[in-house]
Amino acid sequence: MKKFLLVIALVSISFAGFAQEDAKFKAELTEFIEIQTGAGIDAMLVQFTDKIPEDKKEEFKRDLNVQLKDMYNNLADIYIEKIGKEDLTKMLNFYNTDAGKNILGKTPAIIEASSGLTQKYMAKLQPIIMKYMQQ
Repeated sequence: MKKFLLVIALVSISFAGFAQEDAKFKAELTEFIEIQTGAGIDAMLVQFTDKIPEDKKEEFKRDLNVQLKDMYNNLADIYIEKIGKEDLTKMLNFYNTDAGKNILGKTPAIIEASSGLTQKYMAKLQPIIMKYMQQ
């Protein structure tokens, strides 16, 4: 009986260790997604924040951040499911290098600079898409 309880205890400890490791990994991945995705969301939200009264901006940011944190957390689950922990670990390791940090640091400026270009080309693509959808 003692051996059985010892085995149960050891298995429980190992599962707890894996759960902590997975929680740490997910937190790191969620932080990465927040940095990467947040730049695009910030660029998009600029057009809305100008229209919000000054006395409501802090409340708006608080409410928005609650939803965004939830979204980033759910995105991390999708990344883990679709890509897998091994490849994601390699990706996170890259983004911890100097080159990765440089790229990640410049991502907001790239998104901001390219958003107008993307909208311009989407306007050009829409008639082409509609043409072929109607056939």
